[in-house]
Amino acid sequence: MKHIKLIAIISILASMTACTDWLSIEPEGKIVAGDYWKLESDVEAVVATCYRSMIEDDIISRMIIYGELRSDNLIGGYGISENMKKIIEANIQPTNPYANWSSFYKVINYCNIVIHYAPTVIDPNFSQSELNAKLAEVIALRAMSYFYLVRAFGEVPFVTSASITDIQDYNIPKSSEDEILDYLETDLIKAEAWAMTAYGKLNANKGRITKNAIRALLADIYLWRNKYDECIAASDRVLADPLLKMIDPDEEPYLKIFGLKNSTESIFELQFSANNYTYNYVIQDFYGNNENPAGRLVAPEIVTVDNEIFTNTPEVTDVRRKDYITPMSNNKVYHIFKYAGSQRTENLNGTESSYYYRVPQSQPANWIIYRLTDVMLMKAEALVQKERLGEALKIVNTTFLRSNPTITDTLAIDEFNDKEKMEKLVLVERQRELMFEGKRWFDLMRMARRDGKTNRLVETITRKLTENQSLVSSKMKVMDALYFPIHESEIDANPNLKQNPFYESKFK
Repeated sequence: MKHIKLIAIISILASMTACTDWLSIEPEGKIVAGDYWKLESDVEAVVATCYRSMIEDDIISRMIIYGELRSDNLIGGYGISENMKKIIEANIQPTNPYANWSSFYKVINYCNIVIHYAPTVIDPNFSQSELNAKLAEVIALRAMSYFYLVRAFGEVPFVTSASITDIQDYNIPKSSEDEILDYLETDLIKAEAWAMTAYGKLNANKGRITKNAIRALLADIYLWRNKYDECIAASDRVLADPLLKMIDPDEEPYLKIFGLKNSTESIFELQFSANNYTYNYVIQDFYGNNENPAGRLVAPEIVTVDNEIFTNTPEVTDVRRKDYITPMSNNKVYHIFKYAGSQRTENLNGTESSYYYRVPQSQPANWIIYRLTDVMLMKAEALVQKERLGEALKIVNTTFLRSNPTITDTLAIDEFNDKEKMEKLVLVERQRELMFEGKRWFDLMRMARRDGKTNRLVETITRKLTENQSLVSSKMKVMDALYFPIHESEIDANPNLKQNPFYESKFK
């Protein structure tokens, strides 16, 4: 496999806040290990590289494209690339650069290197518990990377050993989803026991893997696999932490979660900092900035005209509508304000003004992987499938009423008194709460996987299209069409790789 032949071990800065190069690439086959893995600081340096690799543009862009682009939340905006347009149109070819998975395998290989070498370090100041805590971090980052790959591609090559020599066999075939996720579950349960609860500094508590981050990832994997009891249990372990708190509606939740960052609701978010010259350029490009509030992606009209999401009717008070989107001049599509916006004001006449971050951002947005309300609504989704509808509704009311502070009555169980209605409510509330956070497409995929067919998913996503609805519908008839093709460069490099079934004959 071509993507794991380049090995980067030495010349890595130990500090996660360093602003110079993080690594240098050694020539293929050259291994510099014996004179490097001596101290705890050496381990810390390569762990830092694992995190540094997670904030690369190629990773952040794929988290959005894999988890959000094909959903009903997004359409093409200012200067959208042809490759992104083809994904929206369900016309993904093996040459599409977003079908290239090498950025995730780069993270995976760094994690594998730590897992391979860190136990060999003999440092009297490096205890077994400290070693285990470092291993827990990279086990979780590796699992997170594989979980993105599994959801995007279905079956992928599964590598758990470090790529450290050219004599290794790089022509690895795909492993099944169940084989990979079974392994990840076992690995993460071990890592949960080893992981740190906190690190003593806010940006590390939220920006490094903790027990709660692992529990949230486990809950996500369990929900994906319809293991509802396990999802509820993992979610409960997160929700039991008294330090995780929802922000009250009168304390400007949007500002604290997405502007000030690392809020009391945050569980794990990838860290960007202007002080250290790490900018979330993908957010500025995809979602907008002060020069171009209409990014390459915008929100479609259905986000507001559909009564189940956000509407323009006076009785709807959901503040997330204003915090997440702003109308464009034609009022048919909407700028994305969430993540990209810095401030929203309203004068006495009710006229709103929205301000976007400068390029480069003075306060570059972190990218949130897991936060409290996400886990709460994961649990609600699992509760619905267990037909514990009252408990699920209680959770939905908590998030819904926080964003609708002028509503005094809770959503009533009489209105959502069967599993189908409650399932739909939870799905819509997850959309309202987590819009543009890279969650929606995966939510719709879970729905389709439970259904065993794509009908509801296709009906949902095609509403945003003003043309080619029937063409997209016809392409998305089968479950295999929900996944990406494997990039042709990987197929060419690895004779043991087979193209994903939907694309196998289509592009021969």
